[in-house]
Amino acid sequence: MKCSKCGFNNPEEAIFCEKCDWKLGETYVPEIKISRSVFSIIALILGVIAISMILLKVDPIIAVVFGALGLVMGGYSFNVPRLMNAPNKTLPMALSAVGLLLSVFAFIYGLYLMV
Repeated sequence: MKCSKCGFNNPEEAIFCEKCDWKLGETYVPEIKISRSVFSIIALILGVIAISMILLKVDPIIAVVFGALGLVMGGYSFNVPRLMNAPNKTLPMALSAVGLLLSVFAFIYGLYLMV
C-alpha cells in the first residue's frame, strides 16, 4: 500500500508507513505555512491606510479604526521576528516599527479630530 504522505510502498498488511509512520489509508493534507514577515507587511499597510485617512481628511473615525487595527497588528508583528530563529530579522522589525508609528500617529490624531 502506497503512503499518501511520503509515497513509500509498504506491504499490504501494514497499518503505518515504515518510512514516515503515517497511518495508511488516511489522506494526507499538507500544512500551509504563512511566512511570519507577512504580518509586518500587513502592519505597514494598515499604518499607511490610517495615515492616508488623516491626510485625505476623511472621517476621523475611519482613521481611528485603521489606527487601532495597525496598533494591534504592529505590536504583534514587531515581536514576531524577535521570536524567529531566522538570520534576517531587521527588515520585518523595521516594517513593523514604521507601521506601528504611523498607526499611533493616525490613532491619536484621529481621536484629537473627533473631540
